[in-house]
Amino acid sequence: MNLISYRLLVLLASILLIPGTVLIAAETDAPGDEVVDWYDPEADEATPVEIDSTDTIEAGDAEHAFMKANPCEGMEKGDYLGSDVCADCHQDKIENMQSSPHGQAVDPRTPFGREGCETCHGPGMLHFETEGNCIISLTGRYGESVEQRNGICLECHQSGKRMHWPGSTHEAEDLACVDCHSIHKRHDVTERTAQTEVCYTCHQNIRAQTLRVSRHPIRENKVICSDCHNPHGSTGPASLKQFTINENCYSCHAEKRGPFLWEHQPASEDCTLCHNVHGSNHQALLNKPGPQLCQQCHSSQSGSQGRSHIGRFLDYGNASDPGVNRFVVATNCANCHSRVHGSNHPSGRALQR
Repeated sequence: MNLISYRLLVLLASILLIPGTVLIAAETDAPGDEVVDWYDPEADEATPVEIDSTDTIEAGDAEHAFMKANPCEGMEKGDYLGSDVCADCHQDKIENMQSSPHGQAVDPRTPFGREGCETCHGPGMLHFETEGNCIISLTGRYGESVEQRNGICLECHQSGKRMHWPGSTHEAEDLACVDCHSIHKRHDVTERTAQTEVCYTCHQNIRAQTLRVSRHPIRENKVICSDCHNPHGSTGPASLKQFTINENCYSCHAEKRGPFLWEHQPASEDCTLCHNVHGSNHQALLNKPGPQLCQQCHSSQSGSQGRSHIGRFLDYGNASDPGVNRFVVATNCANCHSRVHGSNHPSGRALQR
């Protein structure tokens, strides 16, 4: 390449690069050497979308969200009519309410001590104008969410036994208060003779256990679910009313509490290690027959190889051992070790006295 060709190439490159350099300078250098903020939060803020209730375009082709108009919208607003107006159609419910704690008009803490039926159901004007529709329904008839319906009850019932409702098992399962309670009926779930049937609606496996041979007197309503459990939540396991399983059992079985001079570790640790509290086909609510139950921990005491301590118990380890007779009746560890929950006798180390 000669000198003339080289100069022509440099000149051509300069002509091509100069416009780009000028453009970059124009974009970066603002008048007055000020930095330009190209984003203005107020000017660039998204404006809300206007929804047209008459829009019938298919969802896939719509340019914006579409919501069907709710004819009952605003039913929580309006004028109160009073319980006397409600009684024109709902006389039976009014009578039931007046015989319940919620219907005591002389007590300002109750619904009837304030706005009557409308304390919970909201103003009745729209309900009246729509001929019996459009009122806050605790069963969710008009699209009320579980949270909204429960919120009405929790305005009053949020202390005491109900303070652990947020985060409880039943709250996490989206249960509404009216799934168990019915304040318009005389015999609510709080009635001892009716409670278990309400719980069995969901807990059918527990119903089956109460039909076994050995059980608590649940079917006779001498023991009911809320004697042990708090359905509104608790700090203990399985919604128990006490902090531990044993503390719950000690509420009735105080003689098993101890402390004992000679402790039986499983008994002081967890009653359900040996017992099935809702029902069992073995005596004393035991999870297994006596010998099998004990041998879950005391396996070294099982009879085999000529050992005879409990060789006649239900030991299935070696069927050919002549010292084992699994068909012997009425043999049980508790025949000798009768103080299985603990002993205070100075010589009760083996829980025999």
